[in-house]
Amino acid sequence: MPKTLNRFNPDYAAAPGAVLAEYLSVRDLSAGEFAEFCARPPELIQGILAGDTPLDPDTAGQFARILGLAAPVWLGIEQDYRAHLARIKTPQERESAAG
Repeated sequence: MPKTLNRFNPDYAAAPGAVLAEYLSVRDLSAGEFAEFCARPPELIQGILAGDTPLDPDTAGQFARILGLAAPVWLGIEQDYRAHLARIKTPQERESAAG
């Protein structure tokens, strides 16, 4: 009898900005203060918090250095979030993005 694999396929994904917002809240840091610690522009941090700006490897490394959550974890959260956004796009949104 073949075994059935149970796979976890959630219909949501946490945005890196949502995770970052939790970290900042716990540490009572503003986005501007955190941007200074990261040596990144405040607009970049705001974009990540809003979910509009993807998290790049260099910024993930800075987050890891300051917050203690490893860069590959940050990048995995980013990858899962972007994949989720691609899955939930309508066919019309996919066509307009391609053309």
